[in-house]
Amino acid sequence: MDPITLGIVSLLGLTVLLFSGMRIAFATALCGFIGLWALRGYAPAAGLASMTPFGHLESYTFLVLPLFIMMGFFAYFAGITKDLYFTARQWFGHLPGGLAIATIFGSAGFAAACGASTASAAVMGKIALPELKKFGYDDRISTGCVAAGGTMATMIPPSVLMVVYGFIAEESIGALLLAGILPGLMEAVSYSLMIWIRFKINPALGKPIPKASWNERVQSIGGVGGMMVLVVLVMGSIYTGIATPTESAAVGALGALLLAWKRLTLADFKSVMLETAKTTGMIFAIVAGILIFVHFLGFTGMPGAIADNIVNLDAPPMVILICILLLYLFLGMFLDGIGMLLLTVPLVLPTIKELGIDPIVFGVLAVRMVEIGLITPPVGLNVYVLKGVAKDVSMGDMFRGCGWFVFVDIINVAILLAFPQIILLIPSTMIK
Repeated sequence: MDPITLGIVSLLGLTVLLFSGMRIAFATALCGFIGLWALRGYAPAAGLASMTPFGHLESYTFLVLPLFIMMGFFAYFAGITKDLYFTARQWFGHLPGGLAIATIFGSAGFAAACGASTASAAVMGKIALPELKKFGYDDRISTGCVAAGGTMATMIPPSVLMVVYGFIAEESIGALLLAGILPGLMEAVSYSLMIWIRFKINPALGKPIPKASWNERVQSIGGVGGMMVLVVLVMGSIYTGIATPTESAAVGALGALLLAWKRLTLADFKSVMLETAKTTGMIFAIVAGILIFVHFLGFTGMPGAIADNIVNLDAPPMVILICILLLYLFLGMFLDGIGMLLLTVPLVLPTIKELGIDPIVFGVLAVRMVEIGLITPPVGLNVYVLKGVAKDVSMGDMFRGCGWFVFVDIINVAILLAFPQIILLIPSTMIK
């Protein structure tokens, strides 16, 4: 069997294993090892399978992941999520759909401290859903705005997916994190505009709350002032080149700890350390398994062959890029974001570079498509997580509530495709 045929067979085998329910870390490691064994023999395969993950995961750059994860957990125990939601409530609650808009901006604020979308959806669900229900908001739009709001954590830095993409694509993690700022803010504003229009047309979806005075609004900012300064320091140090992303993540984790200090018990501190270790271990296991598989695919020559065949197609680069992004939309129905990126980026990135598309632009667009997969059936992870909070709302209503947000997401992707300068604006001015 020639190497490329072997690569195709391994991809089919991996698909079968994933659909059978095997965890992606074990499925990819198994397929990668068997493929290496078939190509190189047992001893070389065992050596490559044992050393390849270690050689990558020991990288100093990868330390940014557990530090950003720790920052998010400390921010949660500091009560920052409640403060963010209360501030957004004071400023936007009186508008049509005001509490839903407050949920979106509260989620965007928490995304600046938490890089995991499912965690953001779970936390905001506990805080926002009781308020939305209290004021009679429609269940579909209530759960939809929480689930969709959580996806912003994959775009607004610190984003775990951006770090993973930067690692596998060997692109600047700092530039990728900065590239997500404007698309993330655009997402929050466009979601809010859609909600405002829907409630303006149909006020029966939910009633606004009494308007807060300007004094009350200004006072509400004090609760999140420390967090805002922390985020500016973290991203500002990356932007100005004062610190590397890893050093900035350490500053963020320490700053979040200081913010949480007064409210943090010893049990909470232990919980933060344990959850950080568990989450990091899960991510590293997925990365290790996929690195073995990707190493095998590299030996087969599949990425280069795919790039050559696609580039030789008689189609404009934009059409090819759209087809690749649609592939992410399809894969998002079955795979989690980290697995999706790690599996596909090594295969499609050579093609992206051959087409002359900036890898930073592609990274943001790919992550954006992964976001959509988080709120679309059958495996919309954010919706499944939210079901644990909103037990009285059916899964069908939740997915229907996400429909309008998916529509807005597609419009946003189209805008980013037409104007990639939006993505590159901040990274292009970054001090290196």
